[in-house]
Amino acid sequence: MWLTAKQAILLAVVVGVVIGGVTQATALLRGQPPIVRFTGTFQPFDKKAAGDLNTLTMSYMEHKWLFQVERVRAMGARDSGTMLLSRIFPPQLSLSGPAELLEPLGDPEHIGKRWTLEGMLYLRNRRYYVATVEAAPEEPQ
Repeated sequence: MWLTAKQAILLAVVVGVVIGGVTQATALLRGQPPIVRFTGTFQPFDKKAAGDLNTLTMSYMEHKWLFQVERVRAMGARDSGTMLLSRIFPPQLSLSGPAELLEPLGDPEHIGKRWTLEGMLYLRNRRYYVATVEAAPEEPQ
């Protein structure tokens, strides 16, 4: 059975779509974590405030803070940042990453200041691998 040129092109397109879909499905099955950027302020831990809207409890070693989330940007995730935030339940993240980035966050002078953290979010075990930490500019009033 010989294929016409149109049939050959159609077959090539179908095979390409199937292979592309398999590649995307494989990436999802491998559980590639999304790169997530959180912007907000660290606050002292308060058990009563831990359940507040847009608040995450973040812990690193012996430190524990509340992080009041102002903005979430999820790169490469199917969910919007806000939707992704709602999927962190309970709203607690264990931080990991380079000590030189994370240890200064425990300094009391950083409480109440705006920070941007970027890294990989592992939703299944609520672990956030922090790759960068930057002081965020103050929002105009």
